[in-house]
Amino acid sequence: MRSTEGEQEAMDRIYRLAWRWATDVLPNGDSILTPGSRIWTVQNFDELQVKFVERPDETGDKKFLAKLHEQLSDASPAAIQLMAELHLLFFWWVWEGAISAPKKRADLNAILSWHPDRPTIPAEVDASLSPGIAHPGQWANTRRDVQLTCLVHVAMALKSQSPDRYAELLRDPFQFRDVVVATPDSSADAAKLGLLHLLFPDTFEHTVSPRHKQLILSRFNGHVRDETDMDRALLQIRQALSSTYGPCFDYYAAETDPLPHLWNKDRAWTSVVRWVQRIWTTMDLDAEERNYKLDFSRQLKARRHNDPVGVVEWYESLRKGLFDPNNNLMGWRSRATFDAWAKANPEDARRAVESLWGNDSRSESERVDQFASLIRPAGLTTMGPAVKLASVLLMADDPEVHPPVKVEKTRKAWRLAGWGNEPQSATPGGFVTRAYAFFDELVRDSAGWEQPLRDRLDAQGALWTLTSLDKRPEAWTEKEWQLFLAFQDGVLVDPDDEPEPTEAEDDPEPVLTRDFIAEAAEDLHVDRTVLDEIVTLLEDKGQVVLYCPPGTGKTYLAKRLAAALVEEDPARTTVVQFHPATTYEDFFEGLRPTLDGGTVAYELRRGPLSLLAKAAIDDPDRPHVMVIDELNRANLPKVFGELLFLLEYRDVSVATLYRPQEKFILPPNLFFIATMNTADRSVALVDAALRRRFHFIPFFPHLGAMKGLLRRWLTDHSRSTAVADMLDAINDELRVEVGDHLVIGPSHFMKEDLSEQALQRIWEYNIYPTLEELLWGRTEELVRWRWPEVRDRYATELRLHPAHAQEEDGTQASDPAAAR
Repeated sequence: MRSTEGEQEAMDRIYRLAWRWATDVLPNGDSILTPGSRIWTVQNFDELQVKFVERPDETGDKKFLAKLHEQLSDASPAAIQLMAELHLLFFWWVWEGAISAPKKRADLNAILSWHPDRPTIPAEVDASLSPGIAHPGQWANTRRDVQLTCLVHVAMALKSQSPDRYAELLRDPFQFRDVVVATPDSSADAAKLGLLHLLFPDTFEHTVSPRHKQLILSRFNGHVRDETDMDRALLQIRQALSSTYGPCFDYYAAETDPLPHLWNKDRAWTSVVRWVQRIWTTMDLDAEERNYKLDFSRQLKARRHNDPVGVVEWYESLRKGLFDPNNNLMGWRSRATFDAWAKANPEDARRAVESLWGNDSRSESERVDQFASLIRPAGLTTMGPAVKLASVLLMADDPEVHPPVKVEKTRKAWRLAGWGNEPQSATPGGFVTRAYAFFDELVRDSAGWEQPLRDRLDAQGALWTLTSLDKRPEAWTEKEWQLFLAFQDGVLVDPDDEPEPTEAEDDPEPVLTRDFIAEAAEDLHVDRTVLDEIVTLLEDKGQVVLYCPPGTGKTYLAKRLAAALVEEDPARTTVVQFHPATTYEDFFEGLRPTLDGGTVAYELRRGPLSLLAKAAIDDPDRPHVMVIDELNRANLPKVFGELLFLLEYRDVSVATLYRPQEKFILPPNLFFIATMNTADRSVALVDAALRRRFHFIPFFPHLGAMKGLLRRWLTDHSRSTAVADMLDAINDELRVEVGDHLVIGPSHFMKEDLSEQALQRIWEYNIYPTLEELLWGRTEELVRWRWPEVRDRYATELRLHPAHAQEEDGTQASDPAAAR
């Protein structure tokens, strides 16, 4: 639940506007958009009841706004404005990952355009269209008419209350809820639950799925005491879980991982539980997995409590435990690396190990993270060795509570169970505690077995076997073994099942409401509004062109945005690169030679566009995206042919060159993101017909979204911004000499190694050859752009001394990006 207390300004704004609607606009018949106007009146609701609610348009060949326009074609201006303001009640709680702010804004403006005075959206209301609160689920998103009908009925029910009774409802969230849920719209739970949270965010959860509320209650009902009302019970659960996840935690957010997986368990989790049960009941895991770990733990525990006089003796004692023949838990490479460092630095090693074994109040996660930090000088800087070493050493505490954890096997188990990998921000301590939570959940769900798992150590051994088993157990049939191998490869199948394709749930609200656009914006180091604008332009024409100088990262941006639009489903996106030899047959379809009994024959083969178009037609409810790199390098009228017409007229079919008897259509859910390099003079040759069909979006390093990109990237990677200072100064010069369209892009320098030697390589082998072409024949000017001259000219920006100058200690500064 996102509480208004301490919440960011955007969320405060939404809750504040919603409360003003409930306390002022609705009871007084006022307006959200034009305060002082009579909009939320009984008369206007009666008109919407007749013209919208009682004459629904159920035809499937028109979009919602087209239907709504016809329904309100004879409506009064006040009723039209009321419909727009009802949309605000809907949009306020709908998360921007489901309906973006530009889409919300466009829909509102479309409705307001039917009003003779075309009211504008006030700035504060416009800002409230982002970020939203909850994922609406597929039904609520696709059947907006049902949700709006419900809001009409809810508002009319509230307006029918006497002033005193309505004031009482506002004071008592549960009485208010009873009035809202009593409206007869059984298919509009999302609208009702979303409204309740908007008005009472500290009382009602922000989920708009009754099924999800029930799942949360079922999973955490142990925290409920003497309460039968679901919302009151959920309040008790929130209070209990706040000590772990914080008072304003979100049941869906990645930040609360693994909480979302604990209450919403899908078919993947069920399959893991059933296969673990089969392994547990047919194999002797005590003999194969548990007993030797207990023996090793006892040896390690004895070493822990042994207290030799000197630190060297201390490590030698510990070393005997780590190198015990029963210890196959660490891997020789990590163990040998740690051993070499510990021998050379016994005091540091002791400090690191004791950070794990201390008896203070720190959490497991904090202890593991401190240990991981202290062993970094050993060269053990990645997740795998840190987790492996820490979890094995923690076995000296209690192996039933602290079993060993191996990163890759644990990740495989997580993926099989539908948990996915750990969050990108996870630390070694976070990884270990997530693994422990996974073990705990498996132990919990084994409670109904005849012989349930006893503890985390049992769960760890069973999961290790689940991910590693490569030989059929004697008790298993061959069919069962083949099913298990399919399961290990990711097929959702149980021991007694046949492999079947899984069907989508009725309520496909995701467990982790991933905002793919926001993730892409973070990866690209641009503001989310930049990508939202591109998406809006795509929704308008269906195709856009990103044009900029080389090295700006336009191709990476295009591919990353495409991945976000298809929710990282590779089957729904294709990347092609145009070149002067690209033909219609390469791009769409054409005849290709083939051998048939020793004779050359020709068959019609689909190209990438034809294949992706067919996939989009077969899957009309989800977007498909084609990325065309270097669009302008091909002969575009020749490559596109009759398809050029279809880019603009998506609802019209044409006969294609090789299938004149068939009609082809470009589906509206197929989008094109193309790139153009402004250093290539063929940009100017793109004909007007193609220009008209694409939105052209500039991405110049010194303008708009790209301005400061390298600086943001360096800052996000904790690097000095010296290289960004240099690039800005160089581009200021180049814009005068060669123009805006030929400056240097930032992606040349978005690399891990930005030492002076690396900068020289980048300049001499990537940038200078381009400048040679641009300044061909201008020898004197080119001399100024050789690396030694560039280095000296921008030494101040790079925090470097002039060539051959040295630091006071006799060394040269070697990494401008690391300099502070």
